[in-house]
Amino acid sequence: MIRYFSLGVLSVLLLFAGGAMLLPSEYNVKEHVYINAPRSAVFPYIENLRKWNDWAFKLEEEGSRLSPEYHGPDEGAGAMHTWMSYDGSSAELRVLESEPYDKVHLQMSTNEGTFISEMIFTLEKSGEGTLVTWNEKGDFGFQLVTRVIAFVADYETKVGEQYKAALEELKKASESNS
Repeated sequence: MIRYFSLGVLSVLLLFAGGAMLLPSEYNVKEHVYINAPRSAVFPYIENLRKWNDWAFKLEEEGSRLSPEYHGPDEGAGAMHTWMSYDGSSAELRVLESEPYDKVHLQMSTNEGTFISEMIFTLEKSGEGTLVTWNEKGDFGFQLVTRVIAFVADYETKVGEQYKAALEELKKASESNS
């Protein structure tokens, strides 16, 4: 009896692992917004991580980023923002490359490198304003439970909604200061 039960449990675990391996490990979230302001007015809000408080982190629950710290230069390549969350996880956001008024390339690392994603913001002149695109790509790797959770929770859609809301805040901040 114990042998059949053990074989049943093992079969379920193998089935779960096999199913999880079939789920995609990579994700890609892409959102954009048109801002009625020149690229020169929008760019500093993206390049300077301290200014993310005015738009990207504005919609977060107050105090959700514990012990926020800034390292390196205030803006451009090498600027870094780190914080902890209530659940004990840690995050690091770093500017890898900055091309004034055109592009900012960042890297987000959570839980000391367990998950790493690349973010690229592009700013394109569009009429009198700026078209800002936020593109994030990452990989869950062999974290099978994370793959299942991301699939069930529709990770890309949920994150896309958060990014869209943050970009609307970027629009408000940029347009009111241009």
